[in-house]
Amino acid sequence: MAKIITEKNHSSGIALGGIGAGSIELFPDGEFHSWLIANQPRITKVCFERKEDDGEGSTGALSFYVREKRADKKPVVRKLGMKTDADDFTYRMFSWNKPVEKIEFDGKFPVCDINYIDSALSCRLSLKAVSPFVPHNSDISATPGFYMDFTVENPTENELQISLLGTLVPDVANKNEGNKNTLHRVGEGIGVLIEPMESSDSPSSGELCFSLNGAGEKSYITASYYRFMKEFIADSDLGVTQESVLFGFREKGRLPDTKIGTRPEKLPESIEQLSDGELDSLIEEYIKYPFISSILNRILYCKPDFLSKRENKIFFLDNCINQNDRRGEDFGACALCSEIILMPGEKKNIRFILTWYFPNHFSSDGERIGHYYENLYKSSLEANEALEEGFDSIFKSAVSFSQLLYSTDLPSVYPDAWSSNLSQLIKDSVYLKNGKFGLWEGLGYCGLHTTDITYHASFSLISLFPELQKKQMKTGAEFQREDGRVHHSFKPDMKCSDNGFDRVDINMQFVLMVLRDYLFTGDREYLSSLWNNVKRAMESSEMLDEDRDGLPDHGTKRNTYDAWNFSGTPVYISVLWLASLKAAAIIAERLGERRYREKWNAVLQKGKTALEEKLWNGEYYNLWKNQDETDESLMTDQLDGEWFLRMTGLSGNIPDERVRKVLEFIFRNNFDEEQGLVNATVPEGRKTTVDTYKNCQTEAVWTGIGYAFSALALSVGEIGISDTVISSIHNNQLRFGALWDHWECGHHYTRPMSSWSTLIAASGMAVDYEYKKLSFAPKTKNITLPLILPDILAKVSFINGEMNTECIKGDLSEWEISVKTN
Repeated sequence: MAKIITEKNHSSGIALGGIGAGSIELFPDGEFHSWLIANQPRITKVCFERKEDDGEGSTGALSFYVREKRADKKPVVRKLGMKTDADDFTYRMFSWNKPVEKIEFDGKFPVCDINYIDSALSCRLSLKAVSPFVPHNSDISATPGFYMDFTVENPTENELQISLLGTLVPDVANKNEGNKNTLHRVGEGIGVLIEPMESSDSPSSGELCFSLNGAGEKSYITASYYRFMKEFIADSDLGVTQESVLFGFREKGRLPDTKIGTRPEKLPESIEQLSDGELDSLIEEYIKYPFISSILNRILYCKPDFLSKRENKIFFLDNCINQNDRRGEDFGACALCSEIILMPGEKKNIRFILTWYFPNHFSSDGERIGHYYENLYKSSLEANEALEEGFDSIFKSAVSFSQLLYSTDLPSVYPDAWSSNLSQLIKDSVYLKNGKFGLWEGLGYCGLHTTDITYHASFSLISLFPELQKKQMKTGAEFQREDGRVHHSFKPDMKCSDNGFDRVDINMQFVLMVLRDYLFTGDREYLSSLWNNVKRAMESSEMLDEDRDGLPDHGTKRNTYDAWNFSGTPVYISVLWLASLKAAAIIAERLGERRYREKWNAVLQKGKTALEEKLWNGEYYNLWKNQDETDESLMTDQLDGEWFLRMTGLSGNIPDERVRKVLEFIFRNNFDEEQGLVNATVPEGRKTTVDTYKNCQTEAVWTGIGYAFSALALSVGEIGISDTVISSIHNNQLRFGALWDHWECGHHYTRPMSSWSTLIAASGMAVDYEYKKLSFAPKTKNITLPLILPDILAKVSFINGEMNTECIKGDLSEWEISVKTN
């Protein structure tokens, strides 16, 4: 008996699509999963755990096949994906249609590289699937579609005939309206536009466009029944056959070039009364459908004169049209094929593009809020043409960015962390037609632009698409309450926020982000526009300090750890408060507000003293103190505010040596290889409280907090600690088959985008964009890293204290740059 070793299947992949435009995930199994492009509830509503349409039912809707023909040998057909469900094809009965033996998947956002491996294939076949992700160009990056660029190479000494087939079953679209398809020229190739038969307000009413360019002789089926792209039994008095596009593909290596784009018309009720000429016209029209011509060709092979008799014509029409119930009624699938001849050593590329257009995105009150891409394109065909026309620049830019992320000699778990979590910029983004932008906290969970999550998640966003980060910050500021409390999160229409104003950390995080955004962009108008919001946020937070010692001491119960209540003066809130005081004072200084600068600096000095007196226990800072009661639990995230200050390029409020001591103690107590870095423990001999002990969040591993902890460790030279924690996160995500899907409050959680801060920490970067000042303090003597800032993409190398820069985009020649060696 065969010995089979089973490993965990991977249940996540790279999100392909545009920012706020919806996405489809390409998994390591080579299949296209999670079709969230047609306003499904999972991307448009707060669903939490409810079983809502997440697009997974459309897996297999986009499929690819290769046919290889060598001289004097039968053709070999392979499916380029591992999904072999009985509903797709009776593989066990027609076993020539096998999936490839192996798939090598290398996901480096926004690029998926796949190698297809099969011992029966002589050619080398690979795919590069690429989102139109162009740093610093949010319009192009919001395009609803993606590229699939196949490379076929002949390593043999013989000529090879290769055909590549792509089939598209639009089951996400026009579920009530039905489809009509039309063939178009796209670039030098062809494309099929799938539209609704008639317009409606249904969320799934919209368009898909599937195009083919590159090498080879192209052929197509403009439209057919869904089942024909898989298979169905044609069971009638004409015989019982298996009908599928794949039979003809295997036999000929091409498609029949059928342009008809709507479902067959019903037969006249009085077909017997039609003249012979009318019957001939009907047959001529119906055999334009591939499944009908397939049935007729089989009959004519056996009975060449079959259509010479009138009764046979009637019999044929009745059986093909009226007696094929197992074919189903869903219509509008299409197929594109490219056939190439490869000489020995020759290599060619075949390119498919998929785009979509589903404007019926409604808010909960029925208002059409649409998608931002409607401002850029009028149809999916127009979007497809734009991607094809811009292929050389868009594709190259996306691939170049992917390669830049890996231009480092840090352990590979670092660029893997930067890259894999960037996928959420596609997966979790909502970008409305009116320009409002936000990221889901977790896909379909909680809300959009959750302040305490944006705080951890936005270092990459401000670097890559600064206008989007500033947009969501300004939207949040509009909803600041009269008492100065900052919003918690938004409903999916971005028109109203939830009632989470009781979370005391978000005011401080808002202030810190305002300064960070300004320093990274040099946008003084942005800074000035949010000055009053900063003042009100700070004044509101000051009211938490009754004893006026510079630290909050009441009303501190609620925070981002929303199932874990604090009391009195918590270290997490106190360190955040001190960080926000420093940030607010700098903002005041930049805006010439001397009185506020002096005020907040004075409170900062008092607060730093109080932090040591109230919470330092000689080894770490206690969780909280409330008058005579103290919780001495050891919180991993206790220096969170220090992390943000240092990632912003500022010096911390706590000396490096103290930070190192705390981090080392946390690492010894809160980390082990089996579970990773938990949020809190109770060291031996220390006191805890009911709210903390065995709390569901204290015992959990939050990967977003783990990344921030690692970045802070890097910033003070604790490289070994950082390497260990990052590796643990990476290995655990792999073990669960979820490298691109971190879980906290929902799937595809955005807090782990804090992984980007480890890139900043490794270089010790500090930026003041307005004054063109840039400094580095690399954490190892010799290191190469990406440098990514608004309008700047570069690779920097630090060798023995000297810096070498290779600019890919932008110019640093007028910047004042300094390097500090550790």
